[in-house]
Amino acid sequence: MSTTLSHGVTATTVAGPDGVASRRSLVRAGVPRWFLRNEVKRGRWQRSGRQTLVLHNGPLTTRQRWWVAVLETGSAAALDGVTALQAAGINGLTDTEIHVSTPRGSTPAKPRGVTVHETRRFHAEDVQRDDVPRMRPAAAAVHAALWAKTDRQATLFVTMAVQQQLCSVEDLDAVVGRIRRHPRRRHLRQLLVDLAGGAQSLNELDVAKALRRRGLPEPVRQSVRRRPSGSWYLDAEFPEYDLALEVDGQGHDDPGQRLKDLVRDLELLAAGDSTMRIPMVAWRLDEEAVLDALEAVFRARGWRPRAA
Repeated sequence: MSTTLSHGVTATTVAGPDGVASRRSLVRAGVPRWFLRNEVKRGRWQRSGRQTLVLHNGPLTTRQRWWVAVLETGSAAALDGVTALQAAGINGLTDTEIHVSTPRGSTPAKPRGVTVHETRRFHAEDVQRDDVPRMRPAAAAVHAALWAKTDRQATLFVTMAVQQQLCSVEDLDAVVGRIRRHPRRRHLRQLLVDLAGGAQSLNELDVAKALRRRGLPEPVRQSVRRRPSGSWYLDAEFPEYDLALEVDGQGHDDPGQRLKDLVRDLELLAAGDSTMRIPMVAWRLDEEAVLDALEAVFRARGWRPRAA
């Protein structure tokens, strides 16, 4: 085997299947610096930043951009926030900004196009290093929530991580428990209570928050019903008042789904429970009017607000 081929094979091994490596790691593996310069000069490889080489001369893939971001930022760096969730396989988040975190005091580099978070919430045990170094989903979701622009965006990141089974509420609670001071800490605590209770969507969380604000009864969430048509989960149930509450998103407009909803509602009625349905399009038009009507239903069933 020629010297050139030998060095090329070594470089490919170090760079792995994504073909990205730091110059330092290549030199440590025995690849001469002259060989690296020669491959770049001949246009077979390309520099990407000050520390990183890509072992081809074409456009970078998303994974290659992640590798470059981590390697350029520093040895302790890891993908974090939304980027780490994307690397973990989350669906529905299309943000192209790359977030990387490093420990406080690590003096990281700040590559172009990368948002670097130098943070005291960086814990080495949260980092997965079997692939592109990244925060585990629970830590990534909580950090994404803390960096989010709004509470609703924060809620979306955490809820999606649970919905898609990237992490459990217990995993998230362990991470949130390490937060001592942050304006969003209380919001995340209440969000985890709602998720642990079974709320599975932003729409359900919005309605739960509004019911709580009004002082209306707290529901039992995601309780199972087994009827002749099959088993299903109720979005919310109020056993004391023989009421069920279903929060209907856009998917419930489908004629087939409407039929299933109708059959379920009638079966619940036959069992002694009444179903209240909230189409989210109506909720968005006038949330307060819907809450007024819900409160009237609860009052008719015997509920009374607590004295101030």
